Amino acid sequence: MLDLASAVGAQATTRPAFRGSHATVPDVEPLAGLAASRRLELAAREHGADYVRAAREAGHSWQDIGNALGLVPDGDAQQAGETVAETAFTYAAGHPDTETACRYGRSVNWTCGSCDELISDHGLSNGPAEDERGHAGTCPRLAATVAAWDAEWDALDADWEAGR
Repeated sequence: MLDLASAVGAQATTRPAFRGSHATVPDVEPLAGLAASRRLELAAREHGADYVRAAREAGHSWQDIGNALGLVPDGDAQQAGETVAETAFTYAAGHPDTETACRYGRSVNWTCGSCDELISDHGLSNGPAEDERGHAGTCPRLAATVAAWDAEWDALDADWEAGR
């Protein structure tokens, strides 16, 4: 942080290593350090968004992305009840309760590696045929994703019917 803050002109200083310590450590003024921390946070989010898009383009699922991010179900109080995949989509597309999300919806854009079309991905609500808008009609990736989705639901229906 010291290097980042110094790179934008913040003055170096020292502070106690911990409260009450006589030993000091190099640092920057707290507000300069805070500003540098925020710039780092925004840059990391931007790079993360680029990697999310690249992961979707490479064929990875929202579950795969959530696992790579180390997300867990109910790991965030604002995302209670969401699966790892749903939490990953929220990470990428923003929280659903924001004004922008309420007005315009949430989506993540990426280019399909199979049909080379721009996809407007709306998450995991209505199935891939509706949620991944923009695939070519003959896209093999979309066909495989829909088939996997349908098989999951068929298995859940069979379990329900069997009383499990």
